[in-house]
Amino acid sequence: MQILLKGKILSIVKVLKNAGKLRLAQCIEENWNKTALEYSKKLNFWRPKRPMEKELLNAFGKELERLEINNLFKFEILDSIKKRRVLQTGPHLGATESPRMFCINWLGSLGVPEKDFYMVGMFSGVPFSNRSRPGRINRQKDSINLFPSNLQDGLVYRSKIPNKLVESIDELPEKITRFFPLAVPGESYTKWALQTCQFIERRILKKDNLVFLDINEVVTEYLVQVLKNRFHIFHKIFFNHEVRKEFMKVFPDEIMFYAPVMDGKYEKMENMTFFGNKLKSKNKEISLDNSKILIRELEEGRLCPALITLFLALSFLNQFKCFGSFAQVEYLPVFQEKLVKLSFMKEFKIEKIPTSNLTTGLFPKGRNLYPADMIIQDKKFKQSAKTLFGELLHHMKNVLLESYFTGDTRKK
Repeated sequence: MQILLKGKILSIVKVLKNAGKLRLAQCIEENWNKTALEYSKKLNFWRPKRPMEKELLNAFGKELERLEINNLFKFEILDSIKKRRVLQTGPHLGATESPRMFCINWLGSLGVPEKDFYMVGMFSGVPFSNRSRPGRINRQKDSINLFPSNLQDGLVYRSKIPNKLVESIDELPEKITRFFPLAVPGESYTKWALQTCQFIERRILKKDNLVFLDINEVVTEYLVQVLKNRFHIFHKIFFNHEVRKEFMKVFPDEIMFYAPVMDGKYEKMENMTFFGNKLKSKNKEISLDNSKILIRELEEGRLCPALITLFLALSFLNQFKCFGSFAQVEYLPVFQEKLVKLSFMKEFKIEKIPTSNLTTGLFPKGRNLYPADMIIQDKKFKQSAKTLFGELLHHMKNVLLESYFTGDTRKK
């Protein structure tokens, strides 16, 4: 069986190499014959060389408070974060996961010791129209839309619970809704969704050490703190003309933030990039003459950190090992290669930070394993940790072969 699987995997690897997706091909070629448990233990092994910034640890703490994690549990989680610095950053923020994202969390969490925590930093910098369907209760059939049409292109980040969500969950069986947090119109959707997603996957996987949070919220709070320090790298990138010029030369037109805007009655999101001495999108401008202006925009939720901003904070300034899917293992190393060229990044010695940490796959007999359906249908989850990583990959062959190179995140 392994010989047959090897042939299939090497066929995938060959196609990926011919398409220029070399990092993805390498991740698969080097790890396909490891069991899920062996591979997860390899992923979860990491020893950061630099201390973690207190501002980032404080930002994680504030997000855990927002999610109403009790103090004793919060301090245990923060201690684990500070020590391990391993984070799953593949999933987009929604109340329920797809079969592939569910498989990703099973795979990533296998190698985590019980006394530590599997941290899922869900990404909220996407619109509700994203193909991950972050504004729905995702099921194999009869997926439930929680948001009205005028919000479909709006940002998930800092979104509020609409009346439609409260009305829509009444369409779901009581088997699942009895476990949902109370949904109150006008309150935080991301908080409600994270608590929902965490409960469902903890219950199915029988693991209490899964912790779901909004990684964009964490990085926003971190930026609010460090932008007040004129010696900090982020302050220099935004407010030091020479440093910004050097950054823009290596990252021309790179998206720094996403901004929610209104177009009539419809909410949309726009990409903000550097333009002279300001941040600019189609309908919004932010002057960089005074740091207080940018800090206020962040504090009031009018800016959401984009990919380069987020991973510069996590991976390259604080040495987090970030797990990701097939797109991230291509673009994160490109960020690394570009950042290494910058004179102001030399002191951080980021060359050896692992940036291609592939977590993806589909269960061999579970391509339709939607977590919400499993709760509703009382399905017991059984999957051997001895399953080869290659089996998980083979069952999503078409997705891998159709994946696009995302080294240039401006195309996202």
